[in-house]
Amino acid sequence: MNEMGIYRLYKAVFALLGGGVGWIVGEFKPAFPLIVVAVIFIIYDAYTAYSLSSRVHKKYPDRTQRRAAKFTSFAFGKVISQTIPKRLFLIVLAFLVEHWVFIHVQVPLSYVVTGAICFEQAWSILENESSCRDEGESRFWRLLQHIMIDKTERHFDIDLSELKDGDRVTDEQIAAAREMLRRMEEQKRKQNENND
Repeated sequence: MNEMGIYRLYKAVFALLGGGVGWIVGEFKPAFPLIVVAVIFIIYDAYTAYSLSSRVHKKYPDRTQRRAAKFTSFAFGKVISQTIPKRLFLIVLAFLVEHWVFIHVQVPLSYVVTGAICFEQAWSILENESSCRDEGESRFWRLLQHIMIDKTERHFDIDLSELKDGDRVTDEQIAAAREMLRRMEEQKRKQNENND
């Protein structure tokens, strides 16, 4: 094949690719605002998870699993590489079903799916924001803790549900947990001294 034939082949391939990209943009253009809204919610949820991790480490520096915040660049990479593509695929799939399957019925399926994704992320944002708050902080956060999960325990070496008695942690349970943590730290220190 001579140079002119290769040039024509490349030109045809790029014309087909350009046409395909143009068709995709034209076909899915109404879904782009929905995708942008969902991505904003997902990224803000990741930010609130980072804020929670920082609060937990600041409030309980000796009891957190790591010396730095638990939210890492790996966790954010997981949000970018897994969470966002899965949610966007759901929106695009709902858009396709809405426009190609339910063509005679007015079902705003892509809006419903985007609303469900945003609700899921908003719930997670409120859980992150209400977790690990001091008693003196807003009553709003304390009220939310009655109906939401406290994500603080994800940052500890122990499961806080073991310490709960009727959804309330007693002073005796807190003292017992502190004693258990002290013994664990003492054991770790002795093991480190024996290894040296």
